[in-house]
Amino acid sequence: MSKLKKISVLTVMLILATVTVQVYAGKPESPLLKGAYRTEEEGWIYVHLEGKPFQIGYQHGYLLADNIDQSWKACIHVYWSEEEFGDWWFAARDISRLYIWPKLTAEMKVEIAGIVAGARARGLDWDKWDILAFNSWADIDAYWDMWAEEKGHPTVGHIPLPRIDKGCSAFITTGSGTTTGDIVIGHNTWAGYAGDGYWNVIFDVEPENGHRMIYQSTGGCIWSGQDWIYNEAGLMVCETTLPGMYTYNVEGVPIFVRERYAIQYGSTIDDFIEIMTYENNGAYANEWLIGDAKTGEICSLQLGCYVWDIERTYDGFIGSSNYPKGENVRSESYYDWTIPWTSGYSRNARWEELKAYYEVNPGLIDCNIGMEFLSDHKDMWTGSFEASSRTLCGHCEAETNVPPYARPRPSGAYDGKVTCSSMVTSEMGMWGRWGHPCGTPFIATDFLALHPEYEWQLPYLQDLPIVWPVDWTYFTKDWT
Repeated sequence: MSKLKKISVLTVMLILATVTVQVYAGKPESPLLKGAYRTEEEGWIYVHLEGKPFQIGYQHGYLLADNIDQSWKACIHVYWSEEEFGDWWFAARDISRLYIWPKLTAEMKVEIAGIVAGARARGLDWDKWDILAFNSWADIDAYWDMWAEEKGHPTVGHIPLPRIDKGCSAFITTGSGTTTGDIVIGHNTWAGYAGDGYWNVIFDVEPENGHRMIYQSTGGCIWSGQDWIYNEAGLMVCETTLPGMYTYNVEGVPIFVRERYAIQYGSTIDDFIEIMTYENNGAYANEWLIGDAKTGEICSLQLGCYVWDIERTYDGFIGSSNYPKGENVRSESYYDWTIPWTSGYSRNARWEELKAYYEVNPGLIDCNIGMEFLSDHKDMWTGSFEASSRTLCGHCEAETNVPPYARPRPSGAYDGKVTCSSMVTSEMGMWGRWGHPCGTPFIATDFLALHPEYEWQLPYLQDLPIVWPVDWTYFTKDWT
């Protein structure tokens, strides 16, 4: 499909988003559940969903009702609670209804309606604005000031969500550095263990239109958010968030709309870049690592709001760690990328060290080495091999609170995922580990004994993983 035609398709789908959706409550024996299933292993929940948009949504809401309930309650308690600035969920719903809903595609609206119907069939009293707001967590920030001004809200200026502590470590490599010339890609997600401790769902979605796709997320979300995604066309994607990026285009398309569309309908790196940069609203600015299993090409797209930086190669290594490297995105960031004891700087230095080693020792990187990367505990600031907030496998709970280091907090890398192009093309396979990629558990009672100031996160701050030990698990499409 040509560039012009692709953009036209997206534009038409956005225009068609005014479609009226008829919602009905299904029964447990509903034929809408045909072909769908859920299974669990080593801390992960795997769900297979298939069919038309409403059917996929219904299966989603029905099979993941418990996860939706837990994840939403944890999110409300940690990120939207009265402890910080009052119960603001009504604002999330209102912002989503006013500014985000009109920009969804018709298919997305129908799928959300299906989630509501499936969740209600299991007894959850959710409506589409709850589901929409939950999907819009990364976009709400972009529209907050406009909402506050139009509502005449008494707050002065912008109210951030300071407890959302996101981050990631990721890499992608291809060509002479890998054992077979395959693309190898890996990612671990960083966030607070209480607020994000239920994002352990692997979605295998086989839609009527577009590509079959696999993504990590939580119940209720039609996109990843954790941003580990790939599809049957061989498009392989992950990202790490760019810090200090607060430039927004309120007329733009929300991040979750662009990401979901890109992975469902994109087949190449060019497709992904074109869709993600199309009328970008600037929310959740990321460095996207993109691979095309068909060609072996990899790419870094550092995407701000109005600017971006691109690196592409058929033979190379790219590491990512919440660190703005490109001149263009640095122009939109308030982050000081020159401070060597910060997490992003230290981890970027470690990626550069690993890259240099494997450039002079080629042909070694495979999924097993990728697991080692994500489990790495070298602190480039201290020179030690002790887990911290500056290591690729992040353990923010291990910090010492000695300046200039960060304070101890229940946050860090809570998963690991690795795959390669041959796995994706043959059976849409991946390796995943729930909990710290290194396998070390987080024990909530031990942490709270030392840091009782975090007891307010109970009961959602739990051991990670709940059952220990867990190992890396191999998933494929139709995994049972």
